[in-house]
Amino acid sequence: MTSTVPDGFVPYTDRPVRVGILGLGRVYDLTITGYRDNPDADVVALCDTDPAKLAERGAEWPQATRDTDFEAFLDRDLDLVEVLLPTPVHADVVCAVLAAGFHVNCQKPMARTLADADRMVAAAVEHGRVLRVMENFIFYEPLLALKELVDNNQLGEPAGFHMKMIATGNGGWDVPWESYRWQFEQALEGTGILLFDDGWHKFSVARWLFGPVAEVMAWVGRTEVVPGIVIDAPSTVMWRHRNGVQGTFDVTFAPDMLMRSKYYSNDERFEVIFRRGWARVNQCTARGLHIPSLETYADGVVTGRHDLDDDWSSSFRDQTRHLLRVLRSGQGDLLWSADDARDVLAFNLAVLESSRRNQPVAL
Repeated sequence: MTSTVPDGFVPYTDRPVRVGILGLGRVYDLTITGYRDNPDADVVALCDTDPAKLAERGAEWPQATRDTDFEAFLDRDLDLVEVLLPTPVHADVVCAVLAAGFHVNCQKPMARTLADADRMVAAAVEHGRVLRVMENFIFYEPLLALKELVDNNQLGEPAGFHMKMIATGNGGWDVPWESYRWQFEQALEGTGILLFDDGWHKFSVARWLFGPVAEVMAWVGRTEVVPGIVIDAPSTVMWRHRNGVQGTFDVTFAPDMLMRSKYYSNDERFEVIFRRGWARVNQCTARGLHIPSLETYADGVVTGRHDLDDDWSSSFRDQTRHLLRVLRSGQGDLLWSADDARDVLAFNLAVLESSRRNQPVAL
């Protein structure tokens, strides 16, 4: 599962990476944390169709050029482009950026179809560029501590994995309608908003902890919030990894529940059952439980970790810093490489296909 930079890659050892940011919406606020005060990068170009956003975001980067035109943006002197655009346009935009000679760090989900993902992978290979799909959850410190427990067998062999999410929509920061519009439109088409978009994070974590998935069974619910707005919940997903570990993911929509959060109002849990005990991450995006972000149980004793950085935005900062270190050194796992991200997409799409067919789907 380790995927490094392509053969022939020349690392940026003698200067910072020149970065262009394409799309300045809500997720920009999280992504940009890894570039602030970072000597490994210079943000030199911004692009968005909204001049007001360019002016607002550009105030932090006065040296950066500002474009409302994509073609003009591609003429800039760049090394890496952050593609922070809606998933439906990823394939065309990413392929164009790669063809222009730039590396890409792409917002998740990678694409809506495996065919589009394959186009993106092929373009990266053709042009000898790095294509990385960002995934912040696997840089979240409590989840990193959970993975360490999985890897070192301190509590014995893993016996099962369980994830849970409560989506509320009540609390957290304001997200402009245009940031969510495409997600609700695809939800009406059956692709889903919770499982396909946010679920990408959870399926990434499962693959990161236990490797590729062999088979999936899912029941995807459908709740109309208001006319034309559909949430894919309640939903339950079960799967089996190739190594034999089985997992579940339960999604509940509770629109009247207040969920305190500095970010999105999703309350999440991740629990691994081992042969000798269990370990549970109690929070990520929101603060549903006011208890330690990681707890373990062994030999009849529950232990809480209070020393972990559990501010969700720190995981965005750290995933960006990680990429920049790889680009400057030429070494390290991209997390996720284009091939790994395609595997996550296949897992994600199998969930939706299983529910449509009401039967297990093999990967």
